[in-house]
Amino acid sequence: MPTTILPIIPGMNQTFTCTLPVDNRNITLDFSLTYNALGGYWFMSITDHLTGTLLIDSLPILLGKYPAANLLEQFSYLGIGSATLISTSGNDDMPTFDSLGKNHLVVWGDSP
Repeated sequence: MPTTILPIIPGMNQTFTCTLPVDNRNITLDFSLTYNALGGYWFMSITDHLTGTLLIDSLPILLGKYPAANLLEQFSYLGIGSATLISTSGNDDMPTFDSLGKNHLVVWGDSP
């Protein structure tokens, strides 16, 4: 199963486009990542790059343990794969404004 680490730059809200290998095909998605300073968490919105259709809006990027680790589990019907937040330190701490993309990675893979 191929996986891809999203190209997130630590310490900034951002938008980017990424082509991902999912289920033996490539899909291109637009991402918007925003940090909610009051709540202390990141969230992302995902848009289909080809059609401009908003697929997921304001999805919190939170650590989870199996089977809740897949951020996209409830959106499996979209066929855009799976995404998991991984802490490179092995701790269960939540990503901060400065740690997402450095100490916390979003790993994309095939559908479960």
